[in-house]
Amino acid sequence: MNAAQHKLVMTMFNKLGLIHQKENIVAGFSNGKTTSTRALDHNASIELIRWLKSQDKEEQAAEKQRRKIIAIARTMGWEKIVVQPDGSIKRKADMERIDNWCLKFGYLHKKLNHYKLYELPALVTQFEAVEKSFLKSL
Repeated sequence: MNAAQHKLVMTMFNKLGLIHQKENIVAGFSNGKTTSTRALDHNASIELIRWLKSQDKEEQAAEKQRRKIIAIARTMGWEKIVVQPDGSIKRKADMERIDNWCLKFGYLHKKLNHYKLYELPALVTQFEAVEKSFLKSL
């Protein structure tokens, strides 16, 4: 686990009131190999972070707002074509383009995932205006 991940994990444990259960939770994500967050491998770190975020109601609400922006971006064609290992083709949101737009035009000039819940409604409104302008141009 890198330093930024560790800081996020510890913040989430404290925010969720799970700090006293940290060792047991970490042991579960490491299959009993460790109780130390710093000793988690990359995959276990990512899974732990996802799980902690899934326990946070505020983060769930923020993620819903982010998904709305991503859906709007996809309707405007902001997608990438990704070839899967089995050879199939899948369309995914172009997160790099979305982040670049947020950095350049977003009212707080930061990447999408760095916006907090209370900041996202204004960004959604801003992005809806971009969609409206895009649809008018068709």
